[in-house]
Amino acid sequence: MNCCLCDQTLRPKSSWRGILLYEPPEVACQPCRNEFAKITRPGCKICGKEGEMICPDCHYWQAHGYRDVIQSGKSLFHYNDAMKDWFHQYKFLKDILLAQVFAGDLKEALKNERAVAVPIPLNEEKLRERSFSQVDQLLEAANIPYRHLLEKCGETLGGKNRQERMDAQQLFRLNGETVPKQLVLVDDLYTTGTTMRHAAKVLQEAGAESIRILALIRA
Repeated sequence: MNCCLCDQTLRPKSSWRGILLYEPPEVACQPCRNEFAKITRPGCKICGKEGEMICPDCHYWQAHGYRDVIQSGKSLFHYNDAMKDWFHQYKFLKDILLAQVFAGDLKEALKNERAVAVPIPLNEEKLRERSFSQVDQLLEAANIPYRHLLEKCGETLGGKNRQERMDAQQLFRLNGETVPKQLVLVDDLYTTGTTMRHAAKVLQEAGAESIRILALIRA
């Protein structure tokens, strides 16, 4: 098997732990994985951005009608050049195999999670265009169960600048499923926090009592 990023030959590693606990197989070589930058320093308790305990974006949302809709959260990786290349190939060139690159990281991040994982959905037009939901596929690659509770409605944020994203109107509605009390919202890329806030507020108003977030990437 070859690395899905550089095409160099991979040397498979097998162990009883991997077999018994279903550790996702490695599809990327270590040199390629080293190009991705993990978020390791302390930072925002809501979105995981390194630096302040509450980043400027999250301060903005706290002051503009979204205070405490998200209890806490984290992001796993920076949006560096290697991640931009991966994201483009995965999301826009539809290379679904690349979902497996971060399967182990997502599985580790959610291994003790008791809340229900809820992926951020695509609208129907985008789903037809891309042929798969990138967040669903990331969770499936990591063997993480999830439930759809939301439908995308209204405008899309692609192509909008920062302020236009933060000024967006309602983005989601409920799909009719019963909303559990404890949820963790999962998305691939966190930029301004608009998507997560809109999704969390709809779920909170429907009865969710604790909503945390997990993003693969923090831009």
